[in-house]
Amino acid sequence: MKDQEIEFQAKMYAYAINSATKEHGFKKDEGWKVTLANEQEKAEIEQKYYPTVSTQITAGSLLKLSEFVKDILNLTPVFANDPINAFGAQHSDSEYIIAYNPIRVHR
Repeated sequence: MKDQEIEFQAKMYAYAINSATKEHGFKKDEGWKVTLANEQEKAEIEQKYYPTVSTQITAGSLLKLSEFVKDILNLTPVFANDPINAFGAQHSDSEYIIAYNPIRVHR
C-alpha cells in the first residue's frame, strides 16, 4: 500500500472516531483507547465495549498506518488531554486498529 493510501485511510479512521464521539455523546472526561488486535481480540473488544471503531489493514502496512493514526488523532480535541503514546504490543497476526471507550461496557 502506498503512503498516500495509508495516510488517507488514517484520516478516514480519525474522522470515524471523531464522528462516533459526537454521535454517542461522549462527556469531557471520556475518551478512547486505541489498540492493535487480531480477529479474535477485535471480536472480544466489540462484545465487551460499545461503541467501537475499527479498521482492517494488511500486516505490512499496519505499523505505518498506526503511526499516521497516532499523529492525526493526537491533533484532535478528543485526544488533546490524553494523547496516544503507543498502541501496545503488535502481534504477528494483528490486522486491525480498534478504538473503544473502556468506561462504556456493553450491556
